[in-house]
Amino acid sequence: MTALASELRRISVGIGQLAVSSDAGEVLVAYGLGSCVGVSAYDPSLRLGGLVHILLPDSEGRGCDGREPARFADIGIDSLIRRMVEGGALKGRLTVKMVGGAAVLGAANAGKFKIGERNAEAIKERLLRHGLRPAAEDLGGVKGRTFEVHIGVGRTYVRTAASSPTEL
Repeated sequence: MTALASELRRISVGIGQLAVSSDAGEVLVAYGLGSCVGVSAYDPSLRLGGLVHILLPDSEGRGCDGREPARFADIGIDSLIRRMVEGGALKGRLTVKMVGGAAVLGAANAGKFKIGERNAEAIKERLLRHGLRPAAEDLGGVKGRTFEVHIGVGRTYVRTAASSPTEL
């Protein structure tokens, strides 16, 4: 690592938010991903990384407000890719990873709304429009997750409330 873990600045990426960074001392973090899906993009040549925290699968033509510019999969993925490219990234160099999409209300309610599953499907479809596919994913299940993007080293980590971080 480029810095001690205690020296890293954690940037929280809340629901509907997006962050992009090239600061080696930063870690972008999406806490509490239940049915929400966190999507990271990383350009290893620039050490430029981004993270979006998506709540719902489709904006259905609705815009987004300034507080939650990435609330929906379609708008959120487009915004993430645009911000990465504006920062100098090339789409062909991006490594994309996805985390979340759980049925946190339990298996009994999983089939009713399938928001997590629908989020994951919508995100993958939108990524394909950009010519991208996830290099790794940790999706589904019934437990919420936290997703971290360590900008300085280009590594991503996932953990649940009851587990230690594992590299994705």
